[in-house]
Amino acid sequence: MKKLKTAVLSVLLVALSTSVFAAAKTATVAIVPFKVNAEKDMNFLRDGVYDMLSSRLTKEGEVEVLNRQTVEKALAAPPGPMTEAAGRELGRKLAADYVLFGSLTVLGNSISLDAKMVDVAGAKPTMSFFEQSEDAGGIISRVNAMAAAVNEKMFDRTTVAAQPAPVAAAAKPQASQPAPADSQQHPEKMLRQQTGFGPEGRESPFKSEEGVGRELSPQFWRSAAFKHLFNGIALGDVDGDGKIETVVLTPQSVLIFRKDQERFFQVHEYKESGQGYNIGIDIADINGNGVPEIFVTSMSPARKSMASFVLEHDGKTYRRIAENQSWYFRVCNLPDRGKILLAQEHRSGGPHGTRIYEMLWRNGRYEPESPVAVPTELNVLGLTLADVTDSRKESTVAFDPDDHIRVSGAGGKEEWKSSEKYGGSTLNYSAERTHLGEVENSIYLPMRLLPYRTPKDGKTRILAVKNHDISGMRLEKFRSFTDSQFISLFWDGIGLAAEWRTRKISGCIRDFAIGDFDNDGEDELIAAIALDEGRVITTSPKCMVIALEFAK
Repeated sequence: MKKLKTAVLSVLLVALSTSVFAAAKTATVAIVPFKVNAEKDMNFLRDGVYDMLSSRLTKEGEVEVLNRQTVEKALAAPPGPMTEAAGRELGRKLAADYVLFGSLTVLGNSISLDAKMVDVAGAKPTMSFFEQSEDAGGIISRVNAMAAAVNEKMFDRTTVAAQPAPVAAAAKPQASQPAPADSQQHPEKMLRQQTGFGPEGRESPFKSEEGVGRELSPQFWRSAAFKHLFNGIALGDVDGDGKIETVVLTPQSVLIFRKDQERFFQVHEYKESGQGYNIGIDIADINGNGVPEIFVTSMSPARKSMASFVLEHDGKTYRRIAENQSWYFRVCNLPDRGKILLAQEHRSGGPHGTRIYEMLWRNGRYEPESPVAVPTELNVLGLTLADVTDSRKESTVAFDPDDHIRVSGAGGKEEWKSSEKYGGSTLNYSAERTHLGEVENSIYLPMRLLPYRTPKDGKTRILAVKNHDISGMRLEKFRSFTDSQFISLFWDGIGLAAEWRTRKISGCIRDFAIGDFDNDGEDELIAAIALDEGRVITTSPKCMVIALEFAK
């Protein structure tokens, strides 16, 4: 009997200790109401997402979600930006184990959720979660999927997300005649097996702007698709062998290609080993030694400071002749002065507003010489100098922070501003968060503007890009481009007017250049095209190079 009592007592003690241990393992979660990015009042959707996440994360004895009113009361008044550090501070104030915050973006019918979950004690790394629905009807399944991912990654708990209702089978389409070839489709489809430029007589994908100017007849070439994100492209004889190379910039590398007859092949790769995030590239012989330098505008990995550098071929390989430069670089090709280097020094807080200088090579380094007079806050990546008004004087043509083009004369006096927005890039500077629930506060950088002259009249045009955003560029912090086109602008005596524009091309133009791309003695227009930027975790980037050759 004594042994039996001892055994029963032991079992009870084990059971008691187990239940106490289980109680001690109950995790507490503070959910911060998501920040809403939408044109209309969508607070009802934010409240619904909050309630759904709260109910799906809660599990008796394992996970407890704190009362919403308790969380909102603990937030600072007025609330500051919700960062990882702010999340941990909020968690400590509430004695919570985890803090979940994020944003809800509504574009038309599409809805996306972007969230972060912070382990207040720091035992687990901060986890990011992203879900997207094509319509409001699918948001429930997307919230279920996000909650399931949180439960699995943070609490080692597998849940089954509710499946959306089955969709009725669509009626079988009737047989139809094959569709005619579409001259407006993406070059990758239009030139499926083509390795050289297309034959003359192909219907032009370019058209005049509402009857103004002639219709152009470019021929296409395109590369294979690469699983890299292309952030920039430039042309130049960077190794001094008399052949033009195509230099393509990725976030962490510089890829050097050559197009020779029917071959487009890589000749070198300069890898960054994750030391920075490359955003801009230019080529010019500024130090005057006969070998063009490669100017790489690069940010720190966090995209809050600059770490630009300059490469030069030494006869064997490429080496840095300048590094850790706190400058944004841009090269301008002027008919009277040749190529010049412009630069803008970085300042903390944003990429616009500091002085822009013409740079010279002195004492073994690049030094600022004369400032460029501009009338407003600009960034040099979207600025060029050109005699665009045909007055034999250099004007400044630049994108402002809102992607309008501005033309300024001598002394920085503004002469014209476009009513239409051009450009459009997803490259951005990461500013300090300013709103509750912000995951990032992105300040977008401008695209390149490229002056060129035509042999027919010798007048200067400005070549610009227009990337078309699914929201029409109406959302300040969110961009997603569906298609793009080139636009040639000329000065009509009042301002810049469209002379011609291309038909829309599927994908986003990341950067472009003009030069003898294929070493045949004639200039081509080349561009880096992003078919998929790979921003969703489960996808990879997909980019290509295209070249356009115009009939004489």
